[in-house]
Amino acid sequence: MNETFDIYTRRLQLVNTDPLRRCYNGCHFSSDLVWTNWELLEPNIKPDRIKRRLEFWKELNDYAVSQRGKSAKLEFESIAR
Repeated sequence: MNETFDIYTRRLQLVNTDPLRRCYNGCHFSSDLVWTNWELLEPNIKPDRIKRRLEFWKELNDYAVSQRGKSAKLEFESIAR
């Protein structure tokens, strides 16, 4: 069996939720962080490497979040082809 995996990612994005779309000096009257759609990050990964690749991306993202804050948070998911 030649099954491979793809790694997908999505991120938190700040969305202006004010019905009037007010924005003053870059600040929204009301806003929320929402998850974007899943996007392909890394294709065609062999089954024996998928666990390590997911760990790599998660560790890298944990570091980014520690340096830049929760707006840098990503989620990762592996899907078999």
